[in-house]
Amino acid sequence: MKSVFFLPVYNQIKEFPGVLEDLKNTDLPCDTILLVNNGSNDGSETLVHDSDFPFIDVPENLGIGYSYRLALLWALERNYQIFGVMASNGKMLARDMQAVIAPLLSGKFDYVSGSRYLPGGHSPNLPRFREVSIPLVNIFVRILTGVCLTDSTCGYRAFKLELIPRARFDWQADWLNTYGLEYYLYAKVILNGTIRWKEVPVTMRYPPKGRPYSKIRPGLDWWAMLRPWIRARLDDKGFAPVSNP
Repeated sequence: MKSVFFLPVYNQIKEFPGVLEDLKNTDLPCDTILLVNNGSNDGSETLVHDSDFPFIDVPENLGIGYSYRLALLWALERNYQIFGVMASNGKMLARDMQAVIAPLLSGKFDYVSGSRYLPGGHSPNLPRFREVSIPLVNIFVRILTGVCLTDSTCGYRAFKLELIPRARFDWQADWLNTYGLEYYLYAKVILNGTIRWKEVPVTMRYPPKGRPYSKIRPGLDWWAMLRPWIRARLDDKGFAPVSNP
């Protein structure tokens, strides 16, 4: 199955060079790496252009969900069968891509999400706030879906792209432009009941204490991450069944 992993890039000049080196020095299990430059102006855009990877330029940062949408459309237009996401901020390792994509390539699963909490997963330098908040989000998700996830906020994911044309919900809605799209899709997958999904162990590494570790804005972006789970539970829109040949 033809596969692509996309990386959204926005002003990651300190971290992104190491990510590019990691990608180029790893025997990647996917066919293509796609970069989406979200209006960077710190030099990251030059690194994207000179990376030798295909890329999409967005003139201004409209949110990770917007770049996610562009990457999905790019992959659909080129007939990819597997779509994955990896961060460009150095928290995720290229070597873990194998663990994320393997269940899809085996044909046994349709959607895979990483977890730093499963045996074999790691989260060095995990900030205290994340240590407390992630389990709370997991409880929130369990109340809404009935499913006990070990790591509902990990963004290292991959899934079969045929899920997108089957969506009966508007995955291109503007309200999903920030952090909503990835969680909305995940919630819809879990709530479906017939889509095969699983978590796999990955590493989520953080910088030493005292250094910035996220572009997530307190309050506004927290709601953007939690709202999709509520909306997915209440709007009663899922996926069309698989068509028989």
